[in-house]
Amino acid sequence: MQGNFHKVLLLGSGMMTPPLIRELLKKGDVKITIASNLVKEAEALCAFDPRNLSAAFLDVKDLKALEAMITAHDHVISFIPPWMHTPIANMCLKVGRNMTTSSYISPDMEKIHDQVKGKGLIFLNECGLDPGIDIMGTMKIVHEAEGAGYKVVSYESYCGGLPVAD
Repeated sequence: MQGNFHKVLLLGSGMMTPPLIRELLKKGDVKITIASNLVKEAEALCAFDPRNLSAAFLDVKDLKALEAMITAHDHVISFIPPWMHTPIANMCLKVGRNMTTSSYISPDMEKIHDQVKGKGLIFLNECGLDPGIDIMGTMKIVHEAEGAGYKVVSYESYCGGLPVAD
């Protein structure tokens, strides 16, 4: 916590970020930087509360920029695609920041589990949508498509997010 505010770095500016932002702002002690490679989307999200929200461009492949941005915050929430979490997790481990994602625990995250634990950090994964609901929804779509005579050759789910009560 820096000053009277928790400084949160929110990576991503997609459809699941507005409910999270609204929920975090209810706490009253949070300053959020929305970092995205789609900076216009991040800037648009700042309209919720311009005093407590800011936008920044970030390419997570730019490790120097990633390190600087993570270091400047108390906590990292990653709402970017799961396959992009590894450099973020490694940087959070390096600079000593906790991390939250709505993604499943990947083999890369499992590999660093003991190091995270050894540093006294918390990397909270699978925080959000129940994986069973995701799987049931997937199977419903697959069965409907097959029933209509289509052949499913690939499927990728973009669902998830933090639960909110409105």
